[in-house]
Amino acid sequence: MINTKVKKLLLTRNKHLNLGFGLVDAIISIALLTGVITYGIYFSSLRLKTVFDSNLTTSINKEIERDIERLKSDFWAMFYEENQSCQGGYCLSNGEPLSIAICSDFSQEILNLDNWNIENKSTNKMIQSWEPGPKRSKVFTGKPIKITRELLVESPLREPLLNKTIASISYKVKMFEENIHWLSISLSPEANSWCKELS
Repeated sequence: MINTKVKKLLLTRNKHLNLGFGLVDAIISIALLTGVITYGIYFSSLRLKTVFDSNLTTSINKEIERDIERLKSDFWAMFYEENQSCQGGYCLSNGEPLSIAICSDFSQEILNLDNWNIENKSTNKMIQSWEPGPKRSKVFTGKPIKITRELLVESPLREPLLNKTIASISYKVKMFEENIHWLSISLSPEANSWCKELS
């Protein structure tokens, strides 16, 4: 009699053990699985954001670099004359001295460069803007990025009595509703070394 009761008790216990996870075990495993998936998605999105920011920065740098190279080419050709007196070299046109206007303020020379004017509708020629599209880089397919180039001409040592021979070109980038100062370069024409000295 006792043996049969013990056998029945063991059988019912084995049945309960074979039923698998209990309710508490299922809730804990689901919670752990949800946590692992959530952290995985969070860290992968962080990684993708970092990669996107890196690609965007590289593309903006390349875009500005291309613009500077175009301007450098124009600057180089500014006083290059292909005639017999220069013998295909870099010299002043026909050996004549530079005009006083160029020596005192060469901003007009910059504004007349072929690659300076990007926006024809711009009211201020000193400030030019453009929006590189997806043709330039695939990273520009999202929200529009606006690059602005501004020209400031100043005298050496910021002395008002000296001629204005130093041009500062400032690049600003507008992205995600932020205006970021990206880069500034200072330029001085090589041909200004042929200007007459100030007395």
